[in-house]
Amino acid sequence: MNYRHLWYLQLIISKGSFAAAAQEAGVSQPAVTQAMQAMESEWGLVLFEKSGRQKRPTATALALAQHSLDLQVKVQKLVAGQAGDAPLRAALSSLRIGMAPAAALLYGTRIEAAWRELEPDGLLQIVSGSAPELLAGLQQQELDLVIAPRPRHYQTKSLLQYQLHASQPQIYARAGHPLRFAKSLQDIAQAGWAVSGRGGTAGDVIEEAHQVRRLPPPRVLLQCADYSTLLTLVAQSDLLCVVPHPALVPEAQRDALRILRIREGLPQYEVCLFGGPTRPGVRPDAIEAVVQALTSTQAGKTGA
Repeated sequence: MNYRHLWYLQLIISKGSFAAAAQEAGVSQPAVTQAMQAMESEWGLVLFEKSGRQKRPTATALALAQHSLDLQVKVQKLVAGQAGDAPLRAALSSLRIGMAPAAALLYGTRIEAAWRELEPDGLLQIVSGSAPELLAGLQQQELDLVIAPRPRHYQTKSLLQYQLHASQPQIYARAGHPLRFAKSLQDIAQAGWAVSGRGGTAGDVIEEAHQVRRLPPPRVLLQCADYSTLLTLVAQSDLLCVVPHPALVPEAQRDALRILRIREGLPQYEVCLFGGPTRPGVRPDAIEAVVQALTSTQAGKTGA
C-alpha cells in the first residue's frame, strides 16, 4: 500500500479536482493522475468516473478515502504514543463554510461559537464567492456548508436547504449626490453603478430590476471584490450601488451615505443555509451543531 497515493486520493476528494490536489501536494497533475491509475490497476477498483469533462469519485473512492483517514489517525496516535485523540483531532479537524458577505456578518458569530464548543482548537474557514460558485463547491465537497442567496429557479435533490432570511436590498449614494431625491428607476436610468462581484450574480439586483421593467441595462462602471471597498468608493464619487442588507454598511460610513427611496421595489432573494455530502474527516456532529445554531430560531426547513 502506498500511503502517498491514499493522501492524493483524500486531496482530490476534499479539493474537488486533480489539479487542486496536485497544487496542495506540491506535485504535478500527471503525478496525481498516475498515482490514481496505479491504485485502480493494483487493486482492481474503479475510483473515478467521467461526468462531462470532469472525473467524479465513485462510492468506492469515498469509502476508501474515509478508511485511509481513519488509518492515518491511528498511525499518528501510535507514533506520538498518545492515548487520547484531542491533539490529533485538533490538528486534523476543520470546517469550511462558504458565505455571502452579509451572511458572514449576520451569522459568523453564531457559527464560530457552535463550532468552538466542539472543536476548541479546530480550524474554521470562511470562504466568500458568488452563490453559484459556493453551491458548486458544496456539491464537489470543497465546502461543508453554504449560506448564500438562492438563485432564481435553483433546485437540487442532493442538497438540503434551510431559509434563514430574505435580502433587504437598498440603493445607496453619497450624501449630497445630485440624484439623492430621485423617486424612480427612470430618474436614475443614466447613473453610473458600482457592483460587488461579477455581473449576473444574485447580488447584482439592479441588473434584474432594469430587465423586469424593460429599461436599458444599467451603466456598470466599477467592479470590486467586497462591500467595504465598494461603499468607500461610492461615498466619494457619483456612483450608485445596491447593498443587499444594512448589516453590510459600517456604522462609520452611514453619515456619508444616503438611501434612495425609489417607488419600485428591488428584487429580493431568499438567503438559505445549504448542506451537502460530508467531506472525509469532518465531524458530522460539528456540522449538525452549526446547523442547529442557525436554524433553531428560524421558520423551518424548505424543500430540497
